[in-house]
Amino acid sequence: MSDHLLPIDVLDDLRNVLDDMDDWQFDPAGWADIDTLLERVAVSLASGATDEFRDAVAVLEWSGPTKAKSADSGATGKQPPKIREKVIRLRDTLESPKRSGQEKPSGESRSR
Repeated sequence: MSDHLLPIDVLDDLRNVLDDMDDWQFDPAGWADIDTLLERVAVSLASGATDEFRDAVAVLEWSGPTKAKSADSGATGKQPPKIREKVIRLRDTLESPKRSGQEKPSGESRSR
């Protein structure tokens, strides 16, 4: 299910990485890589796949600081709007009330 009952420490790591991303700067290819990683994080978060989520967050975290400080990578820039929207969506997902089976109103049991 899409409820995030994932390890709190990894969820906190993701929050920290998303906050740090405000200062990251990349060339367009670097932002494309980050876009792919954000998709991977979002999919694993939604699926509740603990191992995949842990790995995706770690790779995202490791991708930032090293690439962001590369001096010879050409012109760099702050987050493109597409990336910014994904970061905001992930933050919103993390900050929404935890949706455990106990908190769902009984009338909202739509499953696919």
